[in-house]
Amino acid sequence: MKLAHLADLHFGRENRDALSAAAGIIRELDVDAIVVSGDLTQRGKREEFQAAQEWLSKFSAPVLSIPGNHDTPLLNLPARAADAFGRYERYFGGLTRPLQLDGVSIRGLNTSRGWQARMNWAEGSVNLDDLDAAIGPPDACEGEVRIVACHHPFQSPEKASLQTATRRGAEASARLAASPVQILLTGHVHTPHAELIREPQGRYIAITAGTLSTRLRAQPPAFNIISIQDGIAVLNVQSFEGGRFHEATHGSWDIERVEPIRTPRVVEMSKK
Repeated sequence: MKLAHLADLHFGRENRDALSAAAGIIRELDVDAIVVSGDLTQRGKREEFQAAQEWLSKFSAPVLSIPGNHDTPLLNLPARAADAFGRYERYFGGLTRPLQLDGVSIRGLNTSRGWQARMNWAEGSVNLDDLDAAIGPPDACEGEVRIVACHHPFQSPEKASLQTATRRGAEASARLAASPVQILLTGHVHTPHAELIREPQGRYIAITAGTLSTRLRAQPPAFNIISIQDGIAVLNVQSFEGGRFHEATHGSWDIERVEPIRTPRVVEMSKK
């Protein structure tokens, strides 16, 4: 099982060379699904949504996409307040459905808001009822890999140049750790990152994708390839430098125990 995990495409400020090269890698790897963790557009304009829709339509793999804070009408405040994601739904509403693959369940969660009662509307907010729905029933098939995808990290990645504060993020993190979900896929900070989040209630793997736009924050354009095989999840980050992508392994985990594994097991798996 191979998943392409993208975020922050920002059509309107997209990096066309990186997008073209990324499309080639995704097709070459014949991924089983594509997950987009928000910010498909820069200002939520129709032409930006159309460009994002056209790019994603090139792939035969199923796509799950959730909105980011940039996918609202940036300059239309009444629309942001009354129908923040109406335009997004018209273009991508069909891609917000859960994906049920062979032994892998992926569900989306909208952490973005059109407006908030705080200064920075770009920050995320978790509706805990929506999170429970994304987590799903606890009695899922035994051995199933369960993934939740959203735009904002519940806990801000320490190494990201952009630090973020997601409302109810601490409670969401604890609730996710106590659930059967093993992996959280996010974006927003434009920095590839992976870490094991340990809470008193349990643990989960937090994976953040970079950006494929020109809106860089100390890191080159990047996206993730996540491989799941024989109970092992491996994160390979594709970073765009010198006109092409370079691959590097950023982590590997035993899915059942939700624990990191040693590098030799990754090497052994890659030789199969």
